Amino acid sequence: MNASLAPVPPHLSFRITFLLWASVLLIRPVVAGDTGAPPSPVDGRTGKPDSSAISNPNADRDVPGVLGRSDKIRFFNDVTDHYSNARGERLIQYFFFPPEPPPLGSPLRLFYPPSTGVSAPAELAGYVNEPFYSLLGVRLTAEDLPRRLQLGLAAYRSAKMELQNELRSKIAHLKEASAATRQQELAAFALVQTPKIVELETTAAQLRTDLQRSGMYGVIAGRGDWNEARSWRLPASRDDKATKDTLQMEYEVMRAAACFQDGLSPAQRRLVREIAMELNSEIHQAGASSPAPTGSSWFFFLPETARIRVPADLPAGLAREIDGFVSEKALLKAELRDALRQYDGADADERTRALKQLAVSQAPRIAALEERGEAIRRALADVPDMPGPPPPPPMPGQLVDRISLYRSHKAELLEVLHAELVQTLPVDRSRESSVPIHEQVTAFNREHAAQFAQLTKERDGIREALAQVVRSGNAAQDRKSINDLLEEFENARQAQEVWEEYRDYQVAVLLPGLSPEQRRLLYDAAVEKLALPLPTGEVAR
Repeated sequence: MNASLAPVPPHLSFRITFLLWASVLLIRPVVAGDTGAPPSPVDGRTGKPDSSAISNPNADRDVPGVLGRSDKIRFFNDVTDHYSNARGERLIQYFFFPPEPPPLGSPLRLFYPPSTGVSAPAELAGYVNEPFYSLLGVRLTAEDLPRRLQLGLAAYRSAKMELQNELRSKIAHLKEASAATRQQELAAFALVQTPKIVELETTAAQLRTDLQRSGMYGVIAGRGDWNEARSWRLPASRDDKATKDTLQMEYEVMRAAACFQDGLSPAQRRLVREIAMELNSEIHQAGASSPAPTGSSWFFFLPETARIRVPADLPAGLAREIDGFVSEKALLKAELRDALRQYDGADADERTRALKQLAVSQAPRIAALEERGEAIRRALADVPDMPGPPPPPPMPGQLVDRISLYRSHKAELLEVLHAELVQTLPVDRSRESSVPIHEQVTAFNREHAAQFAQLTKERDGIREALAQVVRSGNAAQDRKSINDLLEEFENARQAQEVWEEYRDYQVAVLLPGLSPEQRRLLYDAAVEKLALPLPTGEVAR
């Protein structure tokens, strides 16, 4: 037999087929003048390309979103786009997780202690309470966000902001109405707006799916899933004597599952976030769930991850109803936590099937929990001592403005210092920074000496002005020192400003008459409004 006609061994046949297929996929024939972009529109009068009709990929960057972060070159598909952007390099994968929403009315932190030198992409701030936050972070840091996803995200955000503003306007319009009228009008408005929000939440779930890498693209680049990057799994059963290390492992699994794990319903994802927040609090023993003031207590309410404080002397019936609500929610979370732990070491498909079954079985109980929450909300509306914004401090408005300006100047300096410390941190945390922290702070103080002097001058001027207010008020009998008065006024002013930031949060959680979907819509806006600092990137261990 002619050697040229000899059959090709099977293993070589597969390789040849794959190489031929890859060459077709990755290599595009280029003719003279072909840049790979679609043909430009032609001006009918001149016969030349019409530059005015060519869309600018960055023309709509004023739309809040992520347009312009990718698509440097127009390629055949996602595989070639990733191939170009990555340039064949195996880069470290960083994962970004959303900040924890704080309890209603609690002080807001300026920043998180830096863990790496990798800051979260600024674009994530607009999606801080979305189920796809972490997946979007993976795409943004890898710069492989295709144009279709950029446009989809921008359209989603635009539609959501429109619905949020619509809801705010309706609530503001009914501010002076009686409670009965307000609830009636809100219920009627919910019938109109809720279907639109349901559609929007469906879009969010689809975006979470679309942001995962799939097909051959996923084979080459990885799906962007935190689970595929870690090298360990949880034990199937929970240890009653869990150490801080085992709690940390479980916390990381739950935190990641809220975004990356398939098979969970949207409501379950929010409950899993609560589980992670509770574990984080247990690890740090204080942290985000710090003890409430004496005579009150925090608990997770609705929408999920929102926490409120209620007085300790509630009517007995309402207290029992809240206890029942908290217990039922805890049972749902315990089932989720056990399932995620039990199937953590299982095959991904098996784990997804088990979680889908759990989602079906839990759905009626989660719906019933929403009804119980609304009953509690109506009862809390009649409680006189619910936490809320304090009265304005008894201080001249001009002095209040001076104190606010002084505080903002201090905050700006702190933020500059934090940013400089983050930049000097080594990306590899196994190595120490080349410059010790105390030396960095000393250099910072020296560099910003003039600003510190200005702050001292502002502070001394405020103290003198406050002393004049006390003297003019004929309050000689008041034994409080200027320092005490300044601290008292400052605390009251800060509390008032904090509650102003929580306005949407308070309405979303406590105003009776909204649908669950409307509450989630407004709560998302509230969490974004808090402008929480975005945690830095982490590497799966």
